[in-house]
Amino acid sequence: MKLYKLVLLFFLIYYNFSFGQENNDIEKIKKKISIAKEDRDLARNYYKLGYTYNKQKQLDSAYRYILLSKNLHIKLKDTLEVAKRLYSLGKIEYKKELYFKSDSTLVEALKLLKEKKNELKITTSIYNLLGINANLTNKYKQAIEWYNKALLLAKDSVNKYRYLNNIANNFISLEKYNKAKDILFKIKTSSYFDSLNLDLRWKVIDNFNYAKLENGETVEEEEFLRIAEAKKEKNEIASLFTSYSYLSYCNKKNKNLKRAQYYANLMYKLSFDYDRPNDRVFAIDQILSLQPGSYFKKLSEERMFLSDSINNAKQKKRNEFVTNVYNYDEANRKKLIAEANYAKEKTKHLEQKSQKQQWIFTAIALLLTSITYIYYRRQKTKKEKIIEVYKTETRLAKKIHDELANDVYLAMNKLQNSEAVQSSELLVDLDKIYKQTRDISHENSPVVTGEKFQEFLQQLFIDFSTDECKIMNKGLSEIQVNMLTKEKQIVVYRVLQELLVNMKKHSQANLVVIAFEQEKDKIKVRYKDNGLGTELIASKNGLKNMETRMQSIGGTITFDSEKQKGFQAKFQFKK
Repeated sequence: MKLYKLVLLFFLIYYNFSFGQENNDIEKIKKKISIAKEDRDLARNYYKLGYTYNKQKQLDSAYRYILLSKNLHIKLKDTLEVAKRLYSLGKIEYKKELYFKSDSTLVEALKLLKEKKNELKITTSIYNLLGINANLTNKYKQAIEWYNKALLLAKDSVNKYRYLNNIANNFISLEKYNKAKDILFKIKTSSYFDSLNLDLRWKVIDNFNYAKLENGETVEEEEFLRIAEAKKEKNEIASLFTSYSYLSYCNKKNKNLKRAQYYANLMYKLSFDYDRPNDRVFAIDQILSLQPGSYFKKLSEERMFLSDSINNAKQKKRNEFVTNVYNYDEANRKKLIAEANYAKEKTKHLEQKSQKQQWIFTAIALLLTSITYIYYRRQKTKKEKIIEVYKTETRLAKKIHDELANDVYLAMNKLQNSEAVQSSELLVDLDKIYKQTRDISHENSPVVTGEKFQEFLQQLFIDFSTDECKIMNKGLSEIQVNMLTKEKQIVVYRVLQELLVNMKKHSQANLVVIAFEQEKDKIKVRYKDNGLGTELIASKNGLKNMETRMQSIGGTITFDSEKQKGFQAKFQFKK
């Protein structure tokens, strides 16, 4: 028998044994749950079951049982265990790409850990995951803040250097290459560097060379190639893909387009051989930046197909996750209704004993019925929210089709019908498409309401502030926006968000002032920028949307603008 067949046979035996063992573990834990008498034993076994499902990548089931464990620990008033379960839930939410929900869960865990100052390991892990979430949502400054907090608490040298590398990586994303280089150089030259694991050492060296390259310094292909060969020897596919990306970019910077195309094609082949669709999209982008003409068109079409497939698959997984959690709650609701019906029958049976008992049991039945009705209404509201999510997804799909698809088609048509297209012109088109995609994402993120609304609204102003345009607000802290109803908070946020998005797209303003004022029972908000303005304000979709939103809470909004004199909007509503 050939060697590769022996290796394959060994792998299959090992896989079947491991998988069978994990299934056996699940059955054992379920049996323990069925006979558990103490809440603490039940909570522990719920977590073990969730942990085992997580290892099998059955995230829906893992989430459900870890949530049950958390709720029991709340009942037991075990703060530390509640915080640990929240961390596990936040990690699953991160894997599901529900980054905002994950942040909320992790911050809740941190609040509980304030009283547990000695629990540095779990606190450090939470800071690290918050840093990852921030990085994945392009909040690089925020990511650096979280990694610095993790760094201050880290006791393990490997973790310290990992956090430092992550900080440097975010500085690269912020185009602060000298800061990134200083951090990475200290890691490279430290006495502990050779003791780090290979993967971390590769990342540090690659990031250092990449920062040099972006800083305008000369970096030879050999500096990236040496690491790539080591990864290839170890069969580290994901890491090797990154090395090919750096090699392609390095040669592009060094004006060696033939070598740049060679490594871009290696990326593309690697993504095919190992069925990595996300990497394939990235490889296609790299090739598109190097290849003109009909080949560009072919790859553009493939990229669009791949991107749609990936997004659809991700959305399907999110929907399944939400549906499974909803179905689990629905099963509990039916169980509660059955228990209520049983209580009613029992009450009827006991009516004959005495009038006094009749009143007692009638009261119990009414109480249970009320609880059941309230629970049913809550579940109905959840279902309506799921339907609303579907409507939002439909609207987003239409917006992507009407705006993004048109610009992609124009870019492709320009390449197809022009004999020579300047790379700078192509980059402008692609940058426009990227910004449209980012704006659509920002416009449809969830709105935090309640006591955190003022802080969330201030974050909106910070997110839109840049070196070229400052956003100032006056009077916000004086009108108590946290006391507004949820519906009014959402409308205020969305209207201001649309005004700032329009400003960013069209006005070329460098100063925006948003003033808040309370007059008796009314709240008045005035928006003003010093942008280009316009002589005619048409009732476009954006403005119409703002008018509709204000009407939904009984408010009004007006717009005023003159060419070269900026744009103004005033809206008011009852508090």
